[in-house]
Amino acid sequence: MKIIISDHAKERIKIYNLTENAVKEIVKKPREIVEGYEGRLIAQEGINEHILRVVYTKQGEEVRVITVYPAKKERYRRKK
Repeated sequence: MKIIISDHAKERIKIYNLTENAVKEIVKKPREIVEGYEGRLIAQEGINEHILRVVYTKQGEEVRVITVYPAKKERYRRKK
């Protein structure tokens, strides 16, 4: 799988003190994937009291990361 990180996502990675490798690992092995707007996918992984959300598109074997942001778990945690 080829993972391309957009310039916007790279800026967000720096802002939130993350690494590109960490973001790629979340895309490769997410705890959860949910559907986003316009066919986008969102890989989610819990980090302390937050959840890291990686928004991306996938075409064949190519993944394009659009943005990355932390959010409060309560807002995006799925009810079981």
